Amino acid sequence: MKLKGNYYLFFTLQLVSGIIAYPLMVKFGLFLGIFLSFLPFLAGLITTHVNYKPDERDMQLIHKTDSFHSILVMVAMAIIYLYFPSINWFFALFAGISIFRGVTGLIIFATN
Repeated sequence: MKLKGNYYLFFTLQLVSGIIAYPLMVKFGLFLGIFLSFLPFLAGLITTHVNYKPDERDMQLIHKTDSFHSILVMVAMAIIYLYFPSINWFFALFAGISIFRGVTGLIIFATN
């Protein structure tokens, strides 16, 4: 399995980072929770992007992923704000960004 340019690994680690983000921030607080949940994403970022030049197709799919995930995050945040006021909104936003970007990245790279 190649690591450089492996976007499946990158988006999987970003999904894992988002899943563990909310519980870690609740347990350890804002700064330590964000730092600990950022470590899997950082590992994926380093292994995937160091000394790798993405081609035009990869860049197009990454832009498509960013576009779709931002829409999903805004819809999710509106739902959380309106229907779940007891949830910490910032923690949910931070976790939701990684979760939705990981899911949309895996879907887009698997279907194209």
